[in-house]
Amino acid sequence: MSQTEQTNIIEVHYEPDCPPEQIEHVLAALDRWSRRTAKHVTHQRASDRHAYRTTVMVEPSEPATAGSTLRQLFHVPTRNVSKTGLGFVASPVFMPRLLSDTTPFVRGEAAFRVGMKIKVTLGPPTGMMPTLCGEIVRVRPVHLGFLEIGVRFLDRGLEGS
Repeated sequence: MSQTEQTNIIEVHYEPDCPPEQIEHVLAALDRWSRRTAKHVTHQRASDRHAYRTTVMVEPSEPATAGSTLRQLFHVPTRNVSKTGLGFVASPVFMPRLLSDTTPFVRGEAAFRVGMKIKVTLGPPTGMMPTLCGEIVRVRPVHLGFLEIGVRFLDRGLEGS
């Protein structure tokens, strides 16, 4: 490939544009709601869910715009995990770590949509934790403008792909 044909990919890391206390408040509200409705038939799952409070990196499998050289990586707080999926919350707005004209703010509902294929890195990018491929199966508005996102795992991804 000649130098003129090579595309420079710009990797942009996005963080929730809110204080950590606000994220904890939203997660606590969701936990209270889950405890009240735990016996409801719609909450009976094939796989047990377990609390999983950490931050994971989510990358859309397809770029935001066709032909884009922007690789968006969203750092999101998780809620729970099971054998078959992951739950996390998305803030109303995500802010890039390095703000510039080429790295705009991103709204949560624009970043995560039902049917979207994503890659989820469960640990640091250089760590031993796996990268999993998944599909967003649920996006619902919750407390303070946050979104609760449900991901179904499809298969294990390839690190570095």
